[in-house]
Amino acid sequence: MTQQHLPTVAYFSMEFGLESSFKIYAGGLGILAGDYIKGARDIGAPIIGIGIKWKQGYTDQRIDPDGKPYDTFHNYMYEFLEDTGVQVCVKIRNIDVHCKVWRTEHFGNNPLYLLDTDIPQNSDSWITGQLYGWFGEERIAQEIVLGIGESRRCGRYKSRSMCIISMRDTRR
Repeated sequence: MTQQHLPTVAYFSMEFGLESSFKIYAGGLGILAGDYIKGARDIGAPIIGIGIKWKQGYTDQRIDPDGKPYDTFHNYMYEFLEDTGVQVCVKIRNIDVHCKVWRTEHFGNNPLYLLDTDIPQNSDSWITGQLYGWFGEERIAQEIVLGIGESRRCGRYKSRSMCIISMRDTRR
C-alpha cells in the first residue's frame, strides 16, 4: 500500500500539547499526543488528532504570599481555531448534547479536530469546561463526547477515507 493510499488514522486523546499557550493539555499524555500529530505532519503520515476544546483547560498553578500553591482557571478563546461548520450529537443521561467541531493546523501539526459542548443549544455546556473535570459524572460525559461524538464525525467521511480509531488510555 503506498503512503497516499493509506487509510487515515484518527488518534483520540483527551489532551494535545501543541504549544504552552494552547491550554488543552495537562502533561505527559498531552505532550505525547501533540508530538504524534506534529511528527505525522513532518513525515506526511495520514494521522489526524481527535480531542476536546477545553474552555478552561487544566489548571494554572500559582503561589500565594505565604508560599502555598493554589489552582486558577481561566476561560480561553483561541482565534486560530477554524469552525468546520460540523456538529454531531450524542446522548448523555438521555439528553441530546450537541458538539461543535473545530479544527486547527496552527502549530505545524496534522489536522486536529476538537469537540466543544459550550454552545447555546446545550444546557450541559459544562462538559467541555475543564480537562479531567471535578467529579465522576463529568468525566464520563467527557469520554462519551470524545469517543462517540468523534466516531460519528469520522463516519461522515467514510467515503473519502477509512477512519481507524486509536484510543489512548486516559485514566488518571
